[in-house]
Amino acid sequence: MLALVLLLLVIVVMWTAQSLSLLSIGQPLRLRIDHAGLPRKLQQVNRAVTNLAFAGVLIAYPLLRGHSPWRYYAGFFPFDGRVHGVAHGLAAALIYLGLLYACWLVTDNIYLRPMGEARRLGARLAAVPLSAVVGAGVEELLFRAMLLAGLLEWLHPLPAVAIGTLVFAGAHYVRRVKRYWTFPGHLALGMLLCVSFWCTGALWLPLGLHAGGILIIMGLRPLVRYVGSPWLVGASIYPYAGALGVIGLSILTFNMWLLFGARP
Repeated sequence: MLALVLLLLVIVVMWTAQSLSLLSIGQPLRLRIDHAGLPRKLQQVNRAVTNLAFAGVLIAYPLLRGHSPWRYYAGFFPFDGRVHGVAHGLAAALIYLGLLYACWLVTDNIYLRPMGEARRLGARLAAVPLSAVVGAGVEELLFRAMLLAGLLEWLHPLPAVAIGTLVFAGAHYVRRVKRYWTFPGHLALGMLLCVSFWCTGALWLPLGLHAGGILIIMGLRPLVRYVGSPWLVGASIYPYAGALGVIGLSILTFNMWLLFGARP
């Protein structure tokens, strides 16, 4: 319950920062978190506030429970046989998404066309591995080590995983986004990561799966153009949101269950 309260507090902080920004330039308040129309500097300030709020929550959660943040989160990275889960998850994500892209390519649902200058494209691709590690790492600490681990302490695994999945998916729509039909894809992704965490009791496997997904999606994003129907192939940053992507994530979740099983 504490984790849910802290995550809601992050939303309050985000809305408050946005409201102060709007008032500072004489614009009316918005119920929805949406940075459109704000000057670039204020958008950067709001992003910084959001990042600080997430960092603050990650530090506050173990402290409020009487634990050292370092020791608390280190407990989810045990150096035993589960450490191999990061490589397993990374390989599984790359293989599954790689096969998905290959199917779309041979059926002419996507085509390859690099965009932009070679130097700029190279710099963008070089930053992808770091983005994958940081992005996956922060979300896994927030939604698995903090939220789901807390839910599993006072709920049966089934509702805990269901709530963890729903909150993870919903968090991607707190801000105003271009597409809302991608929600089932986020639910499928959340289920994969939550089940992987529950089965292993560690962050290695979900971290590998999450980072692998970001790596291939962000790596191919500037190289791939989508021409197939969105319901089938999803969209550029949400290729798993189409029907085939949801099916693929569901199969991958089942595979993780078969391979790692539930903890006793």
